[in-house]
Amino acid sequence: MWLSKKFKSVRGFAAEKGTVSLGGSATVRSSSTVQSVSVNCYAPYGYSAYAPGGEEILIINGPDGGAGAGTRMKDETLGEGEISIISDGGGRVKLGKDGSVEINGFVFTKDGTIKNSRGEIVI
Repeated sequence: MWLSKKFKSVRGFAAEKGTVSLGGSATVRSSSTVQSVSVNCYAPYGYSAYAPGGEEILIINGPDGGAGAGTRMKDETLGEGEISIISDGGGRVKLGKDGSVEINGFVFTKDGTIKNSRGEIVI
């Protein structure tokens, strides 16, 4: 992993995989080679998520404690340039490379057409 190798070369910092043992939205408890009690989680501006227990997380350990750089991605159905946001309960938003937006099976095309999960035009 590029990020892990990069941090290993910086004195006092190390990146490694861990497991969320107690979830949270801003801080989590995780275990890797060391047990981290209060790991601050970071995401792009405006994004928030509650990392549930059992998720794999990238921990960056430094002199001031650990920081969570993110959990392992799960959506393997994406094409190049596509983005999805999924919840533990099954909610999903997908931004397609063709400009479409899919929300829980309904596809909103770039031109404003709405299709159901069978591809039938709804509106």
